[in-house]
Amino acid sequence: MSLRYVLLALLSKKPNSGYGLGRLLQRQLGHLWEARLQQIYGEMAKLQSAGLVEAEEIELPNRPAKKIYSLTPEGQEALDDWLAGRCSPHSHKDEMLVRLYCLERMPPDVLARRLEEQRDEYEAEVVDLRNRLSQVPRTDAAQAGLLLTLEAALAVAEAQGRWFEKAISWLDSAGAALAAEPSAESLRASA
Repeated sequence: MSLRYVLLALLSKKPNSGYGLGRLLQRQLGHLWEARLQQIYGEMAKLQSAGLVEAEEIELPNRPAKKIYSLTPEGQEALDDWLAGRCSPHSHKDEMLVRLYCLERMPPDVLARRLEEQRDEYEAEVVDLRNRLSQVPRTDAAQAGLLLTLEAALAVAEAQGRWFEKAISWLDSAGAALAAEPSAESLRASA
């Protein structure tokens, strides 16, 4: 998925400015997607060039004109085609897991601290998502999509938090055994 479809999805709800899209993205879909304003403005220019959105300039006193973007019929069709298509397989990029792959190269205290930080971040995310979920009316059909995405993000954050707790526990119990094994680096130094 690309930022293009995230922006088309947001614009399908109502026309908005680039700045407004950035705020809406953070508020409505921040649990799913992150983008800087610079990326949003760049993508909006591409969408406009492709004829998928149009912009109406609103003159403002003592400030530059503001562009309000809306979907064109072609943009609505592109969004509908994307919505009807199959989802791409989930690609998982996780910096912490790559670091864990090389855990024998990390000092145990640094590794433990990084795992605890990740666990704490997921626990904070769980609290935030639960708070956000509590504010979404469950009887409002217009909010059903937001409700479901927040519940999915909550399930992932809870599972990640549990996994990091399990990893910390495993490393605590396996720490002595791992420390007793010579590392590749120490084997090279002794050769």
